[in-house]
Amino acid sequence: MKKLRRFKAAGLIIIALFLFITGCSQTSSSSGNEKKGGESDTIKIGFILSQTGTFAPLSDGILNGFKLYLEEHDGKLGGKKVQIKVEDDEANPQVALRKYRQLVHSEKVDILVGPISSSVVYALRDEVEKDKIVLIDANAAGDDLAWSKKSDYVYRTSFSNWQNGSSAAKYLANNIGKKAVVMAPDYPAGKEVIRAFKEAFKAAGGEVAKELYPKLDTNDFAPYLQEAAALEPDLIYAFFTGSDGIRFVTQYKEFGLQGKIPLGGALEFGDELITQPTGEAAEGIIAGINYSPNLDNEINKKFVKAYQQKYNKLPNIFSVEGYDSATILDKAITEAGSTESAKLIKILKGISFDSPRGPITIDPETNNPIQNFYIAVNKYQNNVIVPEVIETVEKVTMPKTSPFE
Repeated sequence: MKKLRRFKAAGLIIIALFLFITGCSQTSSSSGNEKKGGESDTIKIGFILSQTGTFAPLSDGILNGFKLYLEEHDGKLGGKKVQIKVEDDEANPQVALRKYRQLVHSEKVDILVGPISSSVVYALRDEVEKDKIVLIDANAAGDDLAWSKKSDYVYRTSFSNWQNGSSAAKYLANNIGKKAVVMAPDYPAGKEVIRAFKEAFKAAGGEVAKELYPKLDTNDFAPYLQEAAALEPDLIYAFFTGSDGIRFVTQYKEFGLQGKIPLGGALEFGDELITQPTGEAAEGIIAGINYSPNLDNEINKKFVKAYQQKYNKLPNIFSVEGYDSATILDKAITEAGSTESAKLIKILKGISFDSPRGPITIDPETNNPIQNFYIAVNKYQNNVIVPEVIETVEKVTMPKTSPFE
């Protein structure tokens, strides 16, 4: 009897072991992420973008460009399949931190892309540094990210506020006039763009008579336009983006200033995101742009054709930012042979690639792109605005340290 009980117990143990081994085998083989050299053959990329509010159209463009690149490359970057997880930071640093922790600590993403807002990227910087995860900054243009807040884990593919604000200043001072009123939204990017414009404009002999800073999501710009016009400047220079930019350009014409006081602007004023919905109201604006679907290079022609076929509209600079974020990751992962941050950052520092906007090199001194800017005047042709490039500013490179300290 005792022998029978021992036999039954031994049998139960064997059955349990068999079930355990079988279960482990099934879990391993059905995971879909088989390992090669200790790494998964699938990359998880987390996007932190402002999908609601003023910046929502910018976020849409970045995602569209990134997805187009994936479609053109069989859904892979560096030979690895890509999974995307997108979170809305609502342009709020505290919300962004919560979404960051969800993506990095819960979802276990390998790489981050985003954000839109400079305030958000400043909030994320220390977390990225602590967790040693690569962030491809697809848009946020905060200057200090290249200076006092530079991190070996953050690489910008878009542009800095310094580049954006300074690019057209010399041309405007030399060709339009020496007295300017400047306007921008009252938040870090607005202040930094104007700061850069002022420095370059004054260096070219210009004078800024007044600075005006409406709040984000301003619906009525009339009081600001009235104050600016009363000073009788040679030009007004402005930086507004998203829905704010569309309202500003439209109201500039409605207020009777179009054709009366020249309007100069940052790259957003020569971009499809603003020029398409504003139409004739955008005519005559002189902007320092770093991209136009009309740029004459083979990569851009191919990109514009593919983008139109997929989305039935022309790409804007934010579409290119998404496309270039995928491009740089594809090249870096391929060259590193890995998605490990320690290996990627060695490749990303100083990496070069060809973009629809022209040649790009990530400056190892600032982790910021060295790129061409184009002085363009908006022309109204065949019922659409076409930015006509009148001058190229080659290899615009951010200073290694802040000139404002």
